[in-house]
Amino acid sequence: MFHLEKNGFSKSRDKRISPRRASLTRCTVAKCFSDCEVIPSRLINYSDSGLMLEMDYPLSPGDAIKVQFAPDADETRLYGKDCCLAMVRWCKTQDGSCSGFYGVGVELARQAPRRYA
Repeated sequence: MFHLEKNGFSKSRDKRISPRRASLTRCTVAKCFSDCEVIPSRLINYSDSGLMLEMDYPLSPGDAIKVQFAPDADETRLYGKDCCLAMVRWCKTQDGSCSGFYGVGVELARQAPRRYA
């Protein structure tokens, strides 16, 4: 990964934990603990631990959200369910984008296995 600096390019390490897979899957997003409407979105890329979404509505870092995929989506097969809980890590405006005003990075919630006594 390269970052533009004042005097040119500099190389920096990519700190991602797992590789990203490209996608243009449509999905919906709903804020947890809120009466907000469902937000139409598009999945831009995904990994084992997170998603990058594109949407016309800004979200705030720390927002808990529910991401809903179609039952036949590749992501549904990957995650084993058509709904994922996640936390917004970042949200940035996308200048020049034709399909969504905001790019949103989210970290997927991990569920611990239930233990019965």
